[in-house]
Amino acid sequence: MHDVTNEETRLFISKIQQDLTELKPGVAFVGQIKAGKSRLINGFIGRAEFLPSDVNPWTTVITDMHFGHPSGRTDGAEFHFFDNEQWQELIAEGEEMRKLFADEEDSYKREMIEEQVDAMKNRAKLRLGASYQNLLGQTHDLPELSSDDLMRYVCAGDDPTDLDDGEDISDRGLYSDVTRKAEVYFELGHFPFPLTVTDTPGVNDPLLIREEISRQYLKKADFFVVVLSAHQALSRADLKLFRLMQALELGQLVVFINRVDELNDGAEDAAKVKEDVRKGLKQALVGSEIEVLTGSAQWAHYALTGDENGVDHDDVLAWLRANPALMQKYLDGVKDMKRGDGPVSREAILRFAAMVASGLPELRSYVTDALTLGTCGEQMQMAWQHLNSFAKGELERSEARLRAIGQEPVERGVDTLSNNETFNELRAMITEKSEGMIQDMDDVFANLRGVMDDTVGELVANVVHGPNGKSPLLAQGAATELDFTALRERMRELIQDATQVVRQRLMHELYAIDMHSNAVLQTLPGWEESENGRMNTSAVRWFRPDTSALSRGITVELRVSWLSRLFSKKSYVARANEMITQEFEMIGDDLVDTARTDIIERMETVLNHHQALLAGHFDDDRRNGAKGTNTETDPQGAFDQLRRITGELELVYGPANFEDRLAEAAE
Repeated sequence: MHDVTNEETRLFISKIQQDLTELKPGVAFVGQIKAGKSRLINGFIGRAEFLPSDVNPWTTVITDMHFGHPSGRTDGAEFHFFDNEQWQELIAEGEEMRKLFADEEDSYKREMIEEQVDAMKNRAKLRLGASYQNLLGQTHDLPELSSDDLMRYVCAGDDPTDLDDGEDISDRGLYSDVTRKAEVYFELGHFPFPLTVTDTPGVNDPLLIREEISRQYLKKADFFVVVLSAHQALSRADLKLFRLMQALELGQLVVFINRVDELNDGAEDAAKVKEDVRKGLKQALVGSEIEVLTGSAQWAHYALTGDENGVDHDDVLAWLRANPALMQKYLDGVKDMKRGDGPVSREAILRFAAMVASGLPELRSYVTDALTLGTCGEQMQMAWQHLNSFAKGELERSEARLRAIGQEPVERGVDTLSNNETFNELRAMITEKSEGMIQDMDDVFANLRGVMDDTVGELVANVVHGPNGKSPLLAQGAATELDFTALRERMRELIQDATQVVRQRLMHELYAIDMHSNAVLQTLPGWEESENGRMNTSAVRWFRPDTSALSRGITVELRVSWLSRLFSKKSYVARANEMITQEFEMIGDDLVDTARTDIIERMETVLNHHQALLAGHFDDDRRNGAKGTNTETDPQGAFDQLRRITGELELVYGPANFEDRLAEAAE
């Protein structure tokens, strides 16, 4: 398209290319230790032995596995090490709240995290010796990665303080205590688009520092697979994790109940566990609809490796019989296998049955489907619409140019100066309108900030001071958890209502700009109206505010017996009210700032695209007949090239093919 269009369009296309190149969604696997998370990830990525699953806990750091990374890298790994400042940031998460309103238990947890960071540093010094200090803040880049390398950087390893005198320190876990993050690179493999799969430490890890790392990572992934164990599905620790994630869009996570192969009554018990989990989630997260899948990472492991240890084939077949859809998939697959060349072994059929029963194909399809139809799908759809309108608009003009050449000589340079002036006037009009739209939305957001602050002040006071002035903070007995669910939901409603107003006003103004531009274009000689030349407002029309800031947990647990030594009851409640109000006001500011930045960026995308389309109608080179452009030196070649481009765009992302291609990719 760079060969057959104008400079402004080329700049916009380059931006689309950059955005699509950087489009790399991520799916994070989270859950308790002993839920079989590492083996499940191995099955998901199709690499049965990559993450060791016989080391517990195996993962001590965040491990990102990049498939088809935009950089083009397909092997090796990078290991990023902590520096002292990053360690302190880890400890200081929520520190101010804990300092002012910590009870004895919370203080104990904080002290444990600090002690564990010190222990990590001491272990690293014993393992690394003099090189310890030089490693802080650095990165090791390995062009190739072996399993031994991974063990050195990511595995917990043995504690050198537990070794007997004279006993050598194992290489396993050599760098793990200073490794902040691991990034491993692979080819695209069986995924339909570039993807990052992340393994996280367990959220009920006995080492709280690893649990804290996992919690802080929750804000950074696009999609989450929450792994539960069939033996203890939806425990207190699991519910705590879901509450942390409740402000995320529910389409961004799926629950996978693993280890169903270990249940006594197989499918019958699994159905009961699945129903219990669904009921528990509905009760804990009111109004939520979270998909719950079931399966066995052990069965997937056998399917990939042939290792029968711990696999009962009768259980696999019983599972398929209890799930008709899976049984049909298995039977269809066996038929396809038998149609191939040569005999099909019994082992191949058993391994295929185990893979179908494992639930991994269903999980992979669910994740890729959700990512494609979610935020990533929206970005791809908008990119396709922009490219398609450019290509079809240029194709129509190219076709008209060919018709004119066949009928009569094309006039050159007749209204060049006038056209330039007209185009510049349109650009000035768009700039002026853009400034006005931003000012108008700022007025809406300024009003929203005031309403948000008033709402926060009122609802925080209601919770902290309690009904009839009886603060739950002064209740007798155990620690009290303050419930701000109603406040979070009200803040969500406020930001959604305000952005709806902004979006509607923007759409009205953008429509006016499009109508004005279209009226000007009608004055051009030989101009023909086309739907491909109209403004594409999908970027603004599809806008939804990001409410992930509401996932920030503000839970205050207090015991009056401890605090009474420091404050009077009245002062104590007032301080709690003030601090919590400030925290929620900061969340409100983040909601508004993020919404403003996002919608302005989308508005600019719409207007830049519109200007690029207009530039196609006012292209001086074409109207002057300047040599060197493909459209003028070879108009037939330009037409053929544009027809090929529009055909390819339709093939890749056209509405007639998209659903079929999506299903094929997910499969």
